[in-house]
Formats: sequence, C-alpha cells, structure tokens
Amino acid sequence: MRPGAVPSVFPSASSLAPELVELGPLRNGLGSVRNLQLVLSSIKVGQKELYSAVVDVHADCAPMIASLPVLSDALVRRGTSAAAARPVIDALRGSIQRLEAALGQAVQSTRLSAARRLALEHALPGLVEEIGGTLPLVALLDRSARPRPLEASPVAWMHASSTDGLAGEAVPAIFVAGGELPESSGLNVDLTAAKTLIVLGVALVAQRTAARPLQLQFAARRGVPQTLIGFNSESTAGAAVRIASLPLVEPTLACAQLAAHRLGGSFEFAPEALRVCISWPLS
Repeated sequence: MRPGAVPSVFPSASSLAPELVELGPLRNGLGSVRNLQLVLSSIKVGQKELYSAVVDVHADCAPMIASLPVLSDALVRRGTSAAAARPVIDALRGSIQRLEAALGQAVQSTRLSAARRLALEHALPGLVEEIGGTLPLVALLDRSARPRPLEASPVAWMHASSTDGLAGEAVPAIFVAGGELPESSGLNVDLTAAKTLIVLGVALVAQRTAARPLQLQFAARRGVPQTLIGFNSESTAGAAVRIASLPLVEPTLACAQLAAHRLGGSFEFAPEALRVCISWPLS
C-alpha cells in the first residue's frame, strides 16, 4: 500500500479486543429510543401503538440507570480510575433521567396527545445525542486503560472513520501523510482508541459547520508522531476519507485528553484556531 493510502475494508472493533459487555444494556436502550424517534415521526402509526412504544421505552429507563454502577465497577476493574469514570457515568445518568422524565409525563397521562407527541419529538433528538455521544467515551476510557499492543496499528487505518455513524453523517476530509512515511508504518497504539480520538478531534474542529476542506495531517515533528486536524485553505493532495460524525457532550474534551495521556501521548485543542494536535506514543 502506498504512503497515505486508506484501505476500503477495516477490521471491526470486536475483532481487535474483547468488548466492554457492560455497555450492552445502554446500547440496546439507545437503539430503542432511536426506534421510538422513527415511530413518532411516522404518520402511519396509530395513537395506541405510539403510546405502547412510549411505555415500553420508559420501562427500559430504570434498568439502564441501574446498569450504571455495574458499568462503573467494570471500568475500574479493567484499569480506569473511579475519578476518570465518574464524569461519563454521571453524564449518562443525567441524560437517562431526563429521558425517563420526558417519557414519564406521557405515560402518566395514559394517552399520547398531539401536544405530548410534539414535545417528545422535540426532546428525543437532544437526549439521543447526549447518550450517543457519551457511550463512545466510555469505550474509549476502557480501551486506553489497557496495555499497549505489541502489534503496530497501520497509520492509514488510524485515520479512517471508526464509529458506527451513517455515511450521510460523516465529515469529509483529506488525509495527508508526510513524504517520509514508510509503506509499512504503524504505531503501537490501540487501533480503536486511536480512531476514536481522531473522530473526537474532527468533531471538536468541525463543530458541525465545516465549510472549508478539513485536513488530517500525519507527520513526525521533532521525532514525535502527530496528527494535526484543522482547516487548510490551500489545496493539498491526499487520500479522501470520511470521518464519522459524533455529537459533542460535556466530558468529550476531558476524556480525549485523559485517553491520549493513558495511551502515551497527548490531545491538545485550540478552540480559537479550531485545531487539534494529537501526539502519539513513540513505537
């Protein structure tokens, strides 16, 4: 593969390392909320069916909240400190409690009025973004707490999208690698964690309003391998990539910085310049 080339097929996260199974109930719950969003937006679904769907998702909230201490314990057991886990667990708890309250108002009325349905249609997208933007942070903390892998992750793979976002939600970008980058270049860093850091960097820089070409530039600066994420006004040849869009939540930056530090590098965000610099560990 030539320097800077990006493969068309990537290994799945599950094939790289054991998944944090304690995330399962929350991911399933988030899927149910997303399905409810679709049902609410459909004009073909009757009021009784809508109300039944609201009741079912509301009933899922209590088990989701109850799963959070188990998830926190699992993170600590696998190497994340309790202090590092607390912000993301608290963020999830707050989001799910707000979801439970919004659904509970409709459940208590024993029917889904037009006004209540409209209120849910307005409330659910933000809550889905909060939960959907926090779950990857939990997984990132878990991955970054593990020992560094012996096998190097290819640089080109690191700079390709890594989350489960739909193609239409992806952010287009150009991946540019330094001319000195050897064909077999790689870094001893967890591939999924590295990809997630890049996704978070793109989310912080793009801020959902990327009007100029977004560039991911990988190069060794003073002997330290770095990825610079920002806007480049000049046309630069490189490999076209699409980075999955991930919602920004309150713990995003702190988790990215902590995870990068645990991986042996650093994550720096300059909000005024809309630029992220990720320093990777030396192999």
